[in-house]
Amino acid sequence: MKKWKQSLKSTMVFFLFASGMGVGATIFPINVKAEDLVNGQEATLAAENVSVKGNQIPIQILGINDFHGALSTTGSFYTDAGVKVEKAGSAALLSSYLNRAEKTFAENNIGGQTIRVHSGDMVGASPANSALLQDEPTVNVLNQMNFTIGTLGNHEFDEGLGEFNRIMTAGAPTKDPYGILASYPREASKAEIVIGNVVKKGTKDIPYGWQPYTIKEFGEGEQKVKIGFIGVVTTEIPNLVLREHYEGYDFLDEATTIAKYSKALREEQGVNAIVVLAHIPAVSKQQQVSGDAAEILAKVNTLDPDNSVDALFAGHNHQYTNGVVNKTRVVQSTSQGKGYVDLQGKIDVATKDFVETPTAEVLPVSPVNAPAPDGNVGTIVKDADDRVISVTSKKIGISKENGNISREVNEFKESALGNLITDGQIAMAKAKGINVDFAMTNNGGVRADLLVNENREITWGAAQAVQPFGNIMQIVEMTGAQIEQVLNEQYDQEEKYFLQLSGLAYTFIENADAAQPFKVVEMKKTDGSPILKDQKYRVVINDFLFGGGDGFSGFVGAKLIDAMQPDTETFINYIESKTAKGEEITAKIEGRKAKYTEETGGSTTEINEGEELIKKATTFDPLYVGNEYLTGVTIPNGKLSVIKETTENSSVKAVATEEPVVEQAANDGKFKLNIRSFDLKEGEKLVVTITDSNQNSVTFPVTVLKAVSESSSTTQTTIQTSSSSKDKNKLPKTGESNQGIAYFGIVLIASTFVVWEFKKNKVIK
Repeated sequence: MKKWKQSLKSTMVFFLFASGMGVGATIFPINVKAEDLVNGQEATLAAENVSVKGNQIPIQILGINDFHGALSTTGSFYTDAGVKVEKAGSAALLSSYLNRAEKTFAENNIGGQTIRVHSGDMVGASPANSALLQDEPTVNVLNQMNFTIGTLGNHEFDEGLGEFNRIMTAGAPTKDPYGILASYPREASKAEIVIGNVVKKGTKDIPYGWQPYTIKEFGEGEQKVKIGFIGVVTTEIPNLVLREHYEGYDFLDEATTIAKYSKALREEQGVNAIVVLAHIPAVSKQQQVSGDAAEILAKVNTLDPDNSVDALFAGHNHQYTNGVVNKTRVVQSTSQGKGYVDLQGKIDVATKDFVETPTAEVLPVSPVNAPAPDGNVGTIVKDADDRVISVTSKKIGISKENGNISREVNEFKESALGNLITDGQIAMAKAKGINVDFAMTNNGGVRADLLVNENREITWGAAQAVQPFGNIMQIVEMTGAQIEQVLNEQYDQEEKYFLQLSGLAYTFIENADAAQPFKVVEMKKTDGSPILKDQKYRVVINDFLFGGGDGFSGFVGAKLIDAMQPDTETFINYIESKTAKGEEITAKIEGRKAKYTEETGGSTTEINEGEELIKKATTFDPLYVGNEYLTGVTIPNGKLSVIKETTENSSVKAVATEEPVVEQAANDGKFKLNIRSFDLKEGEKLVVTITDSNQNSVTFPVTVLKAVSESSSTTQTTIQTSSSSKDKNKLPKTGESNQGIAYFGIVLIASTFVVWEFKKNKVIK
């Protein structure tokens, strides 16, 4: 679509934004609560009933991306304004939302036509009820939802395009490791795959008979229009997939491919309404689109200024996107069926193009005020659950704490779950008799939180969902210099790809080089000894990283020493091994990655993993005048030494006036120190030094408080230490701005504008 039809509405919107009214403001409809809004408007379309006007046909395109076999998955859906919808998703509910959207569109647009599309990653990195059945239940579910066009994502390459094609064509499986796949009632996919930028190496041939685009016709009799759908996938595939699964293909430039086939559709097929299904990243803020999708469309407009790309359905980075790039609507529905795109427009029969840029909403699959889940989809999901339950329901461990173990990272991109996974990789290597020093894994391979049920139980299925890929674990030999290289490779300009690690900790600083804004300045083992650049170490990594996956080229030069079971089995076996020894599962962020600043003490060597553990584990109960004991909790079996601070010295490096009281914490970290001998008064301080088994120590001041009644002395107080992280993951708050007078004046001015309509005059080629 290259010509605009302007109305009073579009004129007013333009004027309001030009006047700055739209900046930082949210205008809520009357009688609609802010929490009921998505995209700054009501979540349910209330379009006025529109018939086929003249020669225009209403079109609706419903789309999803990055489903990842999420048959039962729910999670949080976020808009780009920070609106959060909890427990969104599940295939059965997604289907009902799509059905309701289509029904509403048909009721409000006589003669309207609807099609459902996806932009890749429908399979791969899936939960157990899909993954254990090779994602065949996902194909059946998408068929039931009537998705008819899609493209490839990087996860369609996970087991090779040959296996993906087998799944799509309902071919017989070549393996059945759990004995549950052979009898599955598989269906061939109804979705036509379009992919224009993947060809067999050294040729122009697209694999498996797939086409670069497809054309769909809408309407009846002489009132018919066509839409061309082009498919592309990110050219980052070689960084995202095992070498054996991509080395047989060439990946062509996305923009060049779109421009090429957009021109072919216009000039050779007479199709001017064009939609791109693109497994490429996009984000938006206040309808301003950025990311790869925006850059690619800008290049398309340079290559072919007359292109007629009306909409692009993005994917890959799982982010809400809804905005316009040079009159092309760009949308993305987050991921895992938590949201969907409802794109609408009208196509002129004469011009064969959209009358104006299509509108769109990206809507959550919310459990609140939701339609009833689709029973037919629910039946497919239940059947899959029943088939895998013998495998997934097996209890493999007990968590020490209630609640899930999270994969959420802190500001330095360390997660509790990442620590647990990599700790397990070292432990299982050593259990096999392989002496290893470190373990590293790509954060993108950590696909879900480790779910813990109400009895603190961890099941096979929960562990499998965390590490679903089945990548082979490799033992490689690397120098300290190579290790430093891969750690630095995390810190490119975008910092999209990073590592979780075990057995080592490091410190990084800000760097003057814009291409690498941070660099590693210190690496050390868990025991505090330095990692030497010229010394060799053994590291556990997966075969994805060994091939340079996620752009970590430093792993490619490593020397292969040995191999272990795949990551899925390694993680499951680690949890089972701890259970066999009577140990409970626990994990936390430990400061394995630290940024050096003046606040850390002025020296990189003062950042110590053991010290950070002591700080985070230590809590003192309030100490009042007259108390005979100092109580609290710290690291298990930690050694505590207490002295009284002198009045001349307010530093925590106090001078002892008496012999220190020395005690050891219990196995659970609790301690009770007899302090009768100190004769403490209000305002005086005790100085407590806590030391671990590796001789790491931290000193805490504890101030004596005024005596209070017994009923008010039971509140716990945590001694605060300098914060090592800032919460950069919180989404911005949104709110209403009271600018009514300004709005009223602007609207009065805007209302004097007349309605302008410019008929489209595009030359049909």
